[in-house]
Amino acid sequence: MSGTKSVLVVTVLFWISSCLLAQTREPDSSQQVPAVSPEAAVNQEGANSSAASAIKNLPSPGLDIPYTKDAFSTSMTGARALLGPGDQIEVRVFDTPELTQRVRVNSEGKITLSLIGELNVRGMPPDKLEGIITGKLVAGNFMKDPQVSVFVLEYAGQMAYVTGEVARPGAYTLLRSHRLLDLISVAGGLSSRAGNTATIVRGDNAAQHIVVELSDKDQERSNPEILPGDSITVSQAGIVYVLGDVERPGGFLLDRRTTLSVVQAVALAQGTKSSASLAKTVLIRTTQGKREEIPLNLKMILKSRSPDLLLAAGDIVYIPGSLTHGLGRQSLEVIESSAGLAAVYATRP
Repeated sequence: MSGTKSVLVVTVLFWISSCLLAQTREPDSSQQVPAVSPEAAVNQEGANSSAASAIKNLPSPGLDIPYTKDAFSTSMTGARALLGPGDQIEVRVFDTPELTQRVRVNSEGKITLSLIGELNVRGMPPDKLEGIITGKLVAGNFMKDPQVSVFVLEYAGQMAYVTGEVARPGAYTLLRSHRLLDLISVAGGLSSRAGNTATIVRGDNAAQHIVVELSDKDQERSNPEILPGDSITVSQAGIVYVLGDVERPGGFLLDRRTTLSVVQAVALAQGTKSSASLAKTVLIRTTQGKREEIPLNLKMILKSRSPDLLLAAGDIVYIPGSLTHGLGRQSLEVIESSAGLAAVYATRP
């Protein structure tokens, strides 16, 4: 009996020791990975994605984010501007501030840089100069893999000049490639006296010029590319003169989009006086330096019995008074000189 009790006690002790051993082998709950609900997993994934996107959008080291935007860059063509005399540039090498240099292109189109020496940069785009400086630094064993940036601080040589009938004549910097209408727009647009043509003179060569019809619907002909050094002159609208026995003698601007006839010109002069001799009206026209006198019977024109002639720029319609006895050479010269002194009015209010 005692033997049976001994076996039972041993069995119980063995069972207790097994349980204790099993508990010591269980993993510590503090080291277990906590369970994550599906909603929390989605939120965590979105946060990770936002962080990754923010990191991706950070500026890369060595690249400058432009903080200004020139007025031409939104509506102009995209050709690159070239370096020329008078331009000021800044050369930067990433992580090497001691190599940052500001230099101005001299009259010969050259610059001088530390470690590199003299370089001819006339007609060179800034990105090409970056490559040349990089190659010089590597070839001279100054740096193994330099990251060079060239910034143009002043485009002194990239100028075009707009004169004539525009709101703000002057010199304008070409920070981008431009076309004729771009420059006219930047100069404030056409004035009320602007004509229908613009003359472009290339650089200092007055013999090399282009006359552009602004009303031409062909984009290539009416809106050519403007190069550095070009001078643009917008012509004045043609003027016709109505002088003599009229209520408001003077000059009248030809509208760029319309024509003007004799009757219309007389109407702009507020009509004739009662003393006017309509049958003795004369049109004075100068063609290629040669003066021509064309008799007009304004009385018959007003009655639609004679054609109403279209006027050209520079024409003078002279309506004498009833006491005027013909037109001699001397009186024609007086008429022409008085036209130069006459007030000029717009054809439209």
